Formats: sequence, structure tokens, C-alpha cells
Amino acid sequence: MNAPRQGLFASLLIVSFALHTFLLVLATTHQLNENRANQGQLMTSQLVTDSLAELEPANTVSLALLVDRYATNPSVASIRILDANNQVLATGGQVRTRDGEVFVRDALQNEKKVGSIEITLIKPSMGEILRTQWLAILLSLTIHGLLWLAYRAIARPSRTEYLARINNESRLKHEIQVLTQTLEQEKHHTAVAIAQAQQQIKTSAKPKEQKPVIVDNHSVALNIQFYDPKQLMDSVNTTVSIPYFNLCQIFLNKSTELCLKHYKLNSTDITTVQSFNEHGATLSMSTDTPNAVPFLMMISSVFQLLSEVLYKRYREEKRFVLQTRCGISTAVDAMQLSANQAAERLVQQLSAKESAVHLSNELLKDISESYQLVNLPNPTNVLTRHAFMVNGMGAESAELAQSLRTEILKAKQSKAS
Repeated sequence: MNAPRQGLFASLLIVSFALHTFLLVLATTHQLNENRANQGQLMTSQLVTDSLAELEPANTVSLALLVDRYATNPSVASIRILDANNQVLATGGQVRTRDGEVFVRDALQNEKKVGSIEITLIKPSMGEILRTQWLAILLSLTIHGLLWLAYRAIARPSRTEYLARINNESRLKHEIQVLTQTLEQEKHHTAVAIAQAQQQIKTSAKPKEQKPVIVDNHSVALNIQFYDPKQLMDSVNTTVSIPYFNLCQIFLNKSTELCLKHYKLNSTDITTVQSFNEHGATLSMSTDTPNAVPFLMMISSVFQLLSEVLYKRYREEKRFVLQTRCGISTAVDAMQLSANQAAERLVQQLSAKESAVHLSNELLKDISESYQLVNLPNPTNVLTRHAFMVNGMGAESAELAQSLRTEILKAKQSKAS
């Protein structure tokens, strides 16, 4: 059981150690520069004072002895004493070829220049600075190493958390297996039902004509579409897509069934305008039906939760799956759009896992206390200017959606058993 994001924490520690070392070297360099400046000014002043009596007239022997005495300082690279004509009178130093910082001061006697002093102090290299600070750098490295060990010990998940994560993954995998088995059963039942319906049509002398679905101006529609920015739908064949559509339809049917029970509505109150295909699915109902909008909002929320479970598992198994988006709308007279067309047009403005509504003020009041709504960004027409995105759910609605989702998954598990 490793601590989470160990690599990221290790990278941060490495950056911290490098920054700490850089600041340490920078501070040391600054301190050495100040000390060298003070030392250079002090030595030149002292050497001018000591050599002033030997410059006029020039006593090269005494000046050479004086230079040798000052050159014993380990920080001195070289020393030169020059006369008034810049002729070298004495020179010395242990490392005259080494670069450093030069300090120059004129020797004045009765306000007359009788010579000058040049002292070059050694400027330590980066390697020398690091050697002088090796103990501090080693201590910093030790502290960062202890932080790394402490993080591994503290952030490591407990046995209970580890087992809970394993159990959650196993539960999700089992739920998907159950849903897959249920899908196979539903496909079988659907095939049997289609065969029976075809037989009844053949045997019937006067088959009944199916009445087209008519949606009036007082209807509200729920449209669910797949979010497919990479056009993956076009890359799969029907043997893959049709079972996936059937599974999505199962989710939608079960969500609708439980929401009908919760809101005490009849199955005749809602119409399936379009079952799931590559363009999604559409449900419609009359705005005169009590709790019509909260009912459709809850179907949308429960279906999104089920779709997200399916998306995570299928992604782990590298199977074809898409995220979904939902929209609920009434008719838009200004654009001559019916409720179904408006909902479909609205969903096309959304991204994955997003939901939006376009409703009248009276219908918005029915969901304003249960859902948090924000204006749709970047509106381009009448539909989007009066639409709202669902930005959150109230505690009661969220709890209801979670309980319906759990009930659907448990029912699938029992049915498969």
C-alpha cells in the first residue's frame, strides 16, 4: 500500500532542495562579496599608510619586505606598489595568475601623489563555495529525505481504507457484469417480442396503423445525447453500437419507471419520442401534468449517474463507451421550434455530464428550490439566451437520485441472479 502521488511529492522535494541550495549559495556569495570589499578597502588603506615613508624616495627593499608580509594573507592573489609614474616598485603574491577583485588606492603625501597600491583579492569559485557549505547542503538533503520518509509513512492509506477501495472497485466491476448479463437477457426478450409481433401482424387481417406521436405547444421534452467530440460513433460497427444503445435504453426505462412511482404518475403521462440510437433519445410529456418538469429532471439526474458508472467501467476495460448530456425544453415560438427540437438543439451546446433547461418562469419555479441554475455561457440565439445550466442539486434531490440509482443496480443484480 503506497502513499498516493509519491512521484509528485518526490518531484516537489527535489525542486525544494535545488531551490534551497541555490538560495544558500546566493546568500554565501553575497556575504563573501561584502567581506571581500571591506577587507580590500582596509588592506589598501593600511598598506598605503605603511609604505608612504618608503615611497619618497623609493626604497624597493623595504617595499618588497612589506609586500611579502601582506602577501601571507591567504585571500590575497597579488600586490603591486607603483610610483607616481606607474613604474612597479615591488610586487608579490602567492597566486598572481588567479583572477580576483582589484582594489586600488593612491598614496598621497602633502596632497601630492607619490605612488599607488594595487591589491587583488581572490574571488572564490562556485566549487569552493559549495565546499565551504557542504555541511549545510548535507543537512538540507537529510531534512528533505526525512520529509520523504515521513510522507510515505503518514500519507499511506490505512488497511481499512485500502480494503474499502478494493471493495468499491470489486463492487463496480460486479455491477457492470450484472448489467451486461441483463443486457443479454433484454436482447433475448426483445427478439422474442419482435418475433411475436411480426407473427401477429401476419395473422391479422386488418393490422392497426400506429398513430404518429403528436406534441402540442404545451409539451416539455427531455433529450439525451452522447458527447462525441472525436467522432468515435462513426468508427464502430453495429455489433458494438446496438448493444450499447440497448443498455442505455434499459437505464432510461428503469429510471423512468422508478420516477413514475415516486411522483405517482402513470406510464401514459410520458411519451417516448425516440428510443436510443446514435442521436440519443427523447422523452416528452404535457406541461399540464403535475410535477412534469421535476419528474423529467430526476430522470435526467438518475440516468447521468448510471451513465457515469458505465463509462468508468467500460473505459477501464477499453470498451466502446461515451459520456452523455441532457437538456429539457419547451417549445420556442420565436425560432419555430417544437419542444423536441428545442431540447435537441439545446443539448448540442453542452459538454460531457452537463445538463441544461429552457423553461418558462412558472415551470422554473417548480425546480428552483431543488436545483442550482446558472445562465448558459456565450448565448447565440433566443433559445440559449433564456436557457440555464444545472450547476448543482439540493441535498434532498441528490439523495433521491442516488437511492434510485442504487435501487436500479440492485434490481439488475437480483434479476441476473
